[in-house]
Amino acid sequence: MRRWTEVFRRVFGRLVLAAPLLVTTVAAAQQQDAIYAVTVSLNWSEETAAAPPPGAHWSRLIAFAHSDRYALFSDGDTASSGLALVATNGRTTVLEAELAEGMRRKRVGAHIVLPGSEGGQATFAFELPVTPRQNRISFATMLAPSPDWFSGISGVLLYENDAWVDRVERPIWVWDAGADSGPDFEGPNLPTQPRQSVRLLSHPSFLRASGLRPIGTVVFERR
Repeated sequence: MRRWTEVFRRVFGRLVLAAPLLVTTVAAAQQQDAIYAVTVSLNWSEETAAAPPPGAHWSRLIAFAHSDRYALFSDGDTASSGLALVATNGRTTVLEAELAEGMRRKRVGAHIVLPGSEGGQATFAFELPVTPRQNRISFATMLAPSPDWFSGISGVLLYENDAWVDRVERPIWVWDAGADSGPDFEGPNLPTQPRQSVRLLSHPSFLRASGLRPIGTVVFERR
């Protein structure tokens, strides 16, 4: 009897000791950094809005990873100087400086800037590394020509329940940055003082009988 008791302890004792090791290994794998392939598809055409004006194009696109302590934009909030500059003339330099400060505070991770695209239809494709702490991705590009209209995504969460999400797809809308009061695509620059809040664009050119329509989609896929 004592011999079988000893065998039981040896066999099942090993299993008990191995279980925590297995759990720890799985958890550690889930907490590793990840890379996401991001595909941004934009369609500024009569399918989504009124016919684009002559010279319609998209500015450079800036994208970055960040934590929940940083936000590129939010409906009802005031745009940062960096986002306002992207929205009014497509320049990313000030926003990059803001991201550098965010990196210093460990709120922002890797970022990338892609060349702009001629025409109303465009595809931006890139890869971006993320970490369990900097587990969101945001991006923005100017709809041009326009006063301060842009498209983008703010803070798509890719890490939930201690695990990386395999695939996320989101619609992309046109936003008004609240930084320029120009009435139309090629109107004069009329800086808005004080700056108004960011909001979904309700310009007649983007209104359909059914309401506002997305101007594109973005897909995030874990590599």
